[in-house]
Amino acid sequence: MSWKIYLIIINNAANINTADIPQKIGLDNVKQTKEISIHEAQYAKGTSIGKYGDKIFIVSEDLVFKFYDKTPSDFEKKICEAFPNSEIAILTLNGTVDLYGYNIIKNGKRQRVKSGADLDLYVDYGQQLPEEISLSKEKIFDEEELKEIKADNSKEQVKKILDQEISIRTTFRLTKRYFGKQFDEVGSDYEKIKVTLYE
Repeated sequence: MSWKIYLIIINNAANINTADIPQKIGLDNVKQTKEISIHEAQYAKGTSIGKYGDKIFIVSEDLVFKFYDKTPSDFEKKICEAFPNSEIAILTLNGTVDLYGYNIIKNGKRQRVKSGADLDLYVDYGQQLPEEISLSKEKIFDEEELKEIKADNSKEQVKKILDQEISIRTTFRLTKRYFGKQFDEVGSDYEKIKVTLYE
């Protein structure tokens, strides 16, 4: 199964009412429709918003891509202004095209942004995250796989393949920060979260 996630996660938001968020982030003409699971929201059109603990979860295929420009977009700035004392994480995966992206923002400042797809690297900014560092020390492919990859590709391509695989796995691993376990693991908070779909 190809995983998809289009997540904006805002930490330290215990006192925020989710009903106020569309206006706060500039979505003026949307209407609440129904409550769905956060997993269903990844495949739904529109924007979904929910809250779990002190975190706000916004699911939107359109909005996540406003966080992967080389410099912060107007929308990214708007979110940072709306939640100035938060850690904001944008996590994006689409397994069908090997697309990944993550942007970690603390107190309005980008810490780390990386995104790419299909062996292309679109943006790579900031210091590596602990998740990236530990993954780069792990065995990404077994010996047989690595041998095949090296036989079929130039050194440059092998480097790109390894980098992309580490980046995709980093996106998965980053979800652990916000769901207690990786979002694809049994028992993660991801299974428990409900969001409201706005269209």
